[in-house]
Amino acid sequence: MIGFGFFSLKKFSPSLLRTRKSKFYCSLEHSFKIKSNKFDVIVIGAGHAGCEAALSSCKSGASTLLLTLNLDKVGWQPCNPSIGGPAKSTLVHEIDALGGWMGKITDRSFLHKRILNVSKGPAVWSLRAQTDKREYSEELKKVLDSFENLDIQEGMVYDLFLNEDYSIKGVGTYFGGFFECEAVVLTTGTFLGGTIWVGSKKMSAGRAGEMSSFGLTEALKKMNLGTGRLKTGTPPRIDSRTINYEKITKQESDKLESWFSFDEMEWNSKRTMNCFITHTSLETFSLIRENLHLSPKYGGFMKSTGPRYCPSIEDKIVRFTGKLEHQIFLEPEGRNINEIYVQGMSTGLPEKLQVKALKTISGLENSKMVRPAYSVDYDYLFATQLDKNLMSKIPGLFFAGQVCGTTGYEEAGAQGLIAGINASLFSKKNSMVCLTRDGSFIGTMIDDLCTKNLNEPYRVLTSRSEFRLLLRGDNADLRLTPLGRKYGLISNRRWEKFKLKIRRIQRESFRLNNTIVKINSNIQKVIQNELHLILKKECSLSQLIGRPDFSYEKLSKLNLQDIELKKNEIHQIEIELKYKNYIERQETHIKNVDKVMDVKINQNINFMNISQLSKEGREKLTKKRPSSIREACQIGGVSTSDIQTLLMFIEKKWNSTK
Repeated sequence: MIGFGFFSLKKFSPSLLRTRKSKFYCSLEHSFKIKSNKFDVIVIGAGHAGCEAALSSCKSGASTLLLTLNLDKVGWQPCNPSIGGPAKSTLVHEIDALGGWMGKITDRSFLHKRILNVSKGPAVWSLRAQTDKREYSEELKKVLDSFENLDIQEGMVYDLFLNEDYSIKGVGTYFGGFFECEAVVLTTGTFLGGTIWVGSKKMSAGRAGEMSSFGLTEALKKMNLGTGRLKTGTPPRIDSRTINYEKITKQESDKLESWFSFDEMEWNSKRTMNCFITHTSLETFSLIRENLHLSPKYGGFMKSTGPRYCPSIEDKIVRFTGKLEHQIFLEPEGRNINEIYVQGMSTGLPEKLQVKALKTISGLENSKMVRPAYSVDYDYLFATQLDKNLMSKIPGLFFAGQVCGTTGYEEAGAQGLIAGINASLFSKKNSMVCLTRDGSFIGTMIDDLCTKNLNEPYRVLTSRSEFRLLLRGDNADLRLTPLGRKYGLISNRRWEKFKLKIRRIQRESFRLNNTIVKINSNIQKVIQNELHLILKKECSLSQLIGRPDFSYEKLSKLNLQDIELKKNEIHQIEIELKYKNYIERQETHIKNVDKVMDVKINQNINFMNISQLSKEGREKLTKKRPSSIREACQIGGVSTSDIQTLLMFIEKKWNSTK
């Protein structure tokens, strides 16, 4: 639907552009003198998905327009202003490795940083940062404004227009603007039909204080794209000056600094701020249990599903009846403001009850709530309708972020970057890129989204990847920076730095493998006398570092370290050596899988006759007609079990012809 001036032409839908009636639209456009600006790519929404999409699109060489409802809230963090955490930090490292911006902006705006899970194996180590939400947004806006082939404009996209061949023609805004393009990336977050709930009260909004977007859901339905409803929520904010800090536990930043970006130019130390930990009480539980019927979910006011791995305080009390208390984290929202994010208290209860519940928590007895918590539900697209390049069945229409059913800034940013690259490639009629499960966590996430039906918002988890020991944050640049370079996202300066790092690591790995510690040598005696380690036979320095009781740092006592190596490079080498057997096992598995990917599919196969395939799998394979298993794996809606069934069918056919 498009509005022209004071006229609302509701009967004009995208489908009309497939008929002769679309000529009437053109005449109206001429009559009202609407300027039709032409871009290669248009990105709808300037959240984390939209910003990464716009930047990757324009850096790939496409003229790009970024349309947003509010220019003052670009890259905003409406929930917790934090980046990273388990699995999520790997996504951020991968975004940076490909040439994206989330890691850089976080390193510029952090307030607090910690490495999590250090007592466990490297597959689950993760960096988490609390950021200054206003500084984060300002820094990202500066970056967006620095690219000449990227335009940013405020406006609500109301409709999508198609050419006669069903491909994207352009977008229309609510107030009558029309922008022509080759590709669209839709990243509407929680704004698509968004509704905010506090108790039984609701209002149309994408987040507090900002109007929702409407019209697009209807446009998608007219294109026969299925949509549903999901929910999320955010906790209250309190005044930091009303907290009793003597009753809560201080949590400082790590002394040893870590960074999301691989670009050393972004590594700038700054003064950190403390976070704090407290707990709910039995009084908290009692108050919430007695008033569950007043919450949007348990009162039956809101029917949509929320995230399992980020539950509301109501869900925690209902699901974990045996727990006597729940941790609450108090985290600053900015360096120069007094607002504290009360992590762990996400709720949709009425405002008066939120105030009462906060005062039952140790240290918050006299707290002052400055922003109430709320729940929000919104429209999303069933991502199984997308191929793994994130394009829908409408040529040139891409989706990324929460509109695909995910939750989290990191998941959104990662999808946005891939969708932006592919939209740019599509606009130039070039082949698009699909990341694989065995090559990246981004690929794992997209594969999950495109092949599995969601019952709740999707959050990336370490356990979702069968290749997690290979897909670590520390080696994301080794895996993905060459790909980012291929598509124009990595600068010459950074590419040269990357090649230098590779050479240093290769040189040191060679030296460690070929330096032998012999029995009865002076080095062996130092190891035994000073480091108290017993060597029963000669071994290389690589084998020595691979031992659980030895580290690269101890080479300094033997005068055998490489002083030119940097901390992150040492870290990478050490992980590869200590987990060598596990890593080699996963690499062998990947090689075996890769052989299967090249199996050819006979173009005469009637997929509809293979009853063991899912109904959706049969339909998608019939429509796409892949020529190999690799191509079949890139089709949205074709599950892993469908691929296994197809392989068995091909093998059976091959054996029968022998």
